[in-house]
Amino acid sequence: MCDYVPACLPAFMYSSFLTAGTTATVALLRDGVELVVASVGDSRALLCRKGRAKKLTIDHTPDRKDERQRIKLSGGFVTWNSLGQANVNGRLAMTRSIGDFHLKDTGVIALPETRRINLQHHHDTFLALTTDGINFIMNDQEICDVINQCHDPTEAANVIAQQALQYGSEDNSTIVVVPFGAWGKQESSLAGYSMSRNLASSGRWS
Repeated sequence: MCDYVPACLPAFMYSSFLTAGTTATVALLRDGVELVVASVGDSRALLCRKGRAKKLTIDHTPDRKDERQRIKLSGGFVTWNSLGQANVNGRLAMTRSIGDFHLKDTGVIALPETRRINLQHHHDTFLALTTDGINFIMNDQEICDVINQCHDPTEAANVIAQQALQYGSEDNSTIVVVPFGAWGKQESSLAGYSMSRNLASSGRWS
């Protein structure tokens, strides 16, 4: 990872470097039992246990009281756009990100929140890591229900990504599905999944 900007960069490249940023969610499985998840921003991790979605991450957005307070204590401010979306300094919808160097002095940090959980392989079907293009279109339980109707993780990832696009997602729609011991043993109670959605779109910037 580059931690400086070479002096020879053209001005427009220098500006882009300062304003570019990303979110990240990573997962580590230790000894096949302990699952450790770390996240920055609004990429998410969810565990499907006994057919129910178990959220493992909480988005870092100005809607969170603790994050909003931290931004204000760091000298930043929060505004809301016409859609009701909160933004740091009127620009960024995240309170934590990798990059976005021009907002580091106002409280936008890259420090992840972490969580540890022990897997129950006889109950846990899969782990799903998703980006905001999916999260803002489908809720956690919808994702869990759709994946449980698929035959394998590859099919599941393709179906979720395609449905997010069909529902109107205009942002990065990426998903990773990691199967666990209960994969294929969870019987879906759904007679058929409804394709009707409230079409909406969102992004990191207002």
